Amino acid sequence: MSHEASEKTADGPVGGGGGTTPEAPHAYMPGPQVARFVAGRGLAALGDQFLLFAIPLLTYKLTGSASQTGLIFLVEWLPRVLFLPVAGVFADRIRSYVLYIGSDFFRSALGLAAFALMFLLPDGQFITLCVLAAGMSVAGAQSYIALEATLPRFVPMDQMVRAQSIIQGTEQTSEVIGPVLAALLASALPTTSLLAIIGVVYGLTTLNTLSLRRWLRTETLTAAGAGEPTTVRSVAVGIAEGVRTLRKLPAVLGLVGLTMTVNLMVGVGMATSAATTVGSFGRPDGYFGALSTAAGIVGVLTLFVVPRLTRWMNPFAALMTSYGLICLGGVGVGLAQTFTQYAVGYAVLLGTVGFFNVVIRTERVRRVPREHFAKTIAIIILLHQLSLPAAGLLVALFTQSFSPQSIVLGSVIGSACAVVLLIPLLARLRTPPCAS
Repeated sequence: MSHEASEKTADGPVGGGGGTTPEAPHAYMPGPQVARFVAGRGLAALGDQFLLFAIPLLTYKLTGSASQTGLIFLVEWLPRVLFLPVAGVFADRIRSYVLYIGSDFFRSALGLAAFALMFLLPDGQFITLCVLAAGMSVAGAQSYIALEATLPRFVPMDQMVRAQSIIQGTEQTSEVIGPVLAALLASALPTTSLLAIIGVVYGLTTLNTLSLRRWLRTETLTAAGAGEPTTVRSVAVGIAEGVRTLRKLPAVLGLVGLTMTVNLMVGVGMATSAATTVGSFGRPDGYFGALSTAAGIVGVLTLFVVPRLTRWMNPFAALMTSYGLICLGGVGVGLAQTFTQYAVGYAVLLGTVGFFNVVIRTERVRRVPREHFAKTIAIIILLHQLSLPAAGLLVALFTQSFSPQSIVLGSVIGSACAVVLLIPLLARLRTPPCAS
């Protein structure tokens, strides 16, 4: 998802209106340590995929209700969205390895605790899943923002497309492997056991980050207030700075609006996928895993051509191309008459988001001032992801009157209408960052 909605470039200024030249990276990790760092983030992404498989499937099997599945999607995303501004301030003021360790350890403990509570409190299983979804979303938000802030501190701008493509490729690979492994595990073990496996996966990522702290500690924080005590007032000031910075970047505001429409389509598609697969088409659980795997495969294949495409397409053209593909996938999902047609549409809907993410992440790095980067990115991602809990709410409200596929189709039509209004802002992507 640009999930998210979800995520390159030639050298260029990174300033909002001032054209600030980006600083050189503060430090480099040796190659083997970089590989371990990326592998660790990939393992965390694998845990995310297990979670995305387990929570909606457990909810639907427990309640048999598409409306309840939409409700838990709302619960899963709303705390994340609300926490994002705070996460951005933390990422500007606290070294990323501390944030990685804290968020991964918390997710590990939460997964293991939820697994135990599913057996100890059988009458409270839905509440347990809601708490699990909300807690995982908050910790995931902090980890995500920490990663967004880490790359510009270690990677020069002329390598940013490649770096973003590698990160996005790692995430997409987890989207291929994760659902397959989750489906295999769910066929051999009770689906509830996935919660314990999720806890173990995040525990391993915690240990991996701990083993890299010698290199990650070389990271230099450049934001105002970095290293000072973090208080409620400093967090509020940081959030206000992020909002002020974003208001000065019209091209980035256009990106925000476009991404919100993408996340609405993707969110509705994800929130209805379990009900559509298991309910509407009557397929077993394994098909739900295959659905996400197909999307991951499309994403990985797409990313092979992204660096080449971004060399000969301007950002505006690249964005509108990727947006058109996402809409095409949504239309396919909404009009599908067979599960095969549905799976193809779903794969295009989610799989091409990787292309979209690479472009928007690169443009953010180029255009957001370095000294306010993390706090501004947090506000941006908050706005991006507001449409995800909104997608869950739409599904919860309208599944009594419309089929899940009709809701997906409606989200595509609404998105396309909104994007027409954003064209003047998005057209500014054709100009250099200092002129936007």
